[in-house]
Amino acid sequence: MIIITFLHLYIIYGFIIVFTCLSVSIAQFLQSEKILHILGIICASLALYVPIFLKYHCSYTEFADALVSIFSAVTGFLFTLKIIELIFTYPWSVQKQITLKQILIDFSTFPQYKYEVEPRSIRSSSISPTFLTYFTYLILGRDEHQLSPREKNLLIIIRGLSQLLCLRLLLHSTPYTVLRLHSQNSHFFSIIHFFIYALYGFIFYFALGMVINLVFGFMGFVWNVPIRSVYPGYPFLPLGLHDFWSRRWNIYIKTILHRIAFIALPKLTGVKDKSNARIISAGVFAFFVSGLLHEFMYTVSMDRWSGGKYMLFFLIHGLLVGLELTLEGLFKRKPLFPVVIRWMYTILALYSTSHLFCDPWIEVDCFATLKTYLG
Repeated sequence: MIIITFLHLYIIYGFIIVFTCLSVSIAQFLQSEKILHILGIICASLALYVPIFLKYHCSYTEFADALVSIFSAVTGFLFTLKIIELIFTYPWSVQKQITLKQILIDFSTFPQYKYEVEPRSIRSSSISPTFLTYFTYLILGRDEHQLSPREKNLLIIIRGLSQLLCLRLLLHSTPYTVLRLHSQNSHFFSIIHFFIYALYGFIFYFALGMVINLVFGFMGFVWNVPIRSVYPGYPFLPLGLHDFWSRRWNIYIKTILHRIAFIALPKLTGVKDKSNARIISAGVFAFFVSGLLHEFMYTVSMDRWSGGKYMLFFLIHGLLVGLELTLEGLFKRKPLFPVVIRWMYTILALYSTSHLFCDPWIEVDCFATLKTYLG
């Protein structure tokens, strides 16, 4: 019996990246975009099947723990999306010039640049950064052209370490009974229920930021390429669900899904209509894929189904975002309500659907387990 650890997964997914590089090299050698599409689809299918195979179809392997299982499922699905982005969202004129180094950088950092000739390694401004520049980038995550890629990555790593510290303090001060509170055991209109689900939101915020900022910040420092913080803006100050998902939450997933929905999907379907209805339907499709990602991750890692809660969560938000964009189009993007009202609406929408996202993790004791390991 082979116990699959993080090291094994790095090796396995390293081979998938190698296969992807070989596919691009073969397509470039044969000067065939069609070959790239065929080989790319095979690589994407392989990336998606790896966690399924290790979990269900191989009697000689077993995941070391739930964290390794979650990492396998998330990495498999993200690599699938990344390969689809690579082979379907760039024109052949760009694809035939992609270097192997650029593919390695793209898969290990999800960088800001998109297959430039060489990533920028010097400051784009002659003005020297001040302490305020560093502080602003560290706290707010705003892009600063005065900072070099390595300076940005160091600040992102520090931000990830700060989020780790905040997560540990938050978990340490929260009782196990609170971390196990399910929506079925509380009242929706209770202020306690509201603050507990807000607490779950902060746990997700710190945990996701900790992992992605540390991993991508480190790899960005190694490659010397500019990396973005996972949260470009504070997600608890949104002025609409569109503002929340497009500008304040996981920028890495948003960027990939946006390119697949608005570039790859029209290319595959042959529909190039740019009407508002087409744009909104593409946005809903992006939320649908995000629902698939979370259902896949939860089912494979926890060996149980969420009951469709994740899919329902993201479809509801996709439809609400589509409604927001429709109203913005009708009123020519003029705000209909004051800032406070828009913030209250967004928080209410997030809160009223939060049980769909959080309850499956509560049912498998995820938050309590995090407290055991980190609190």
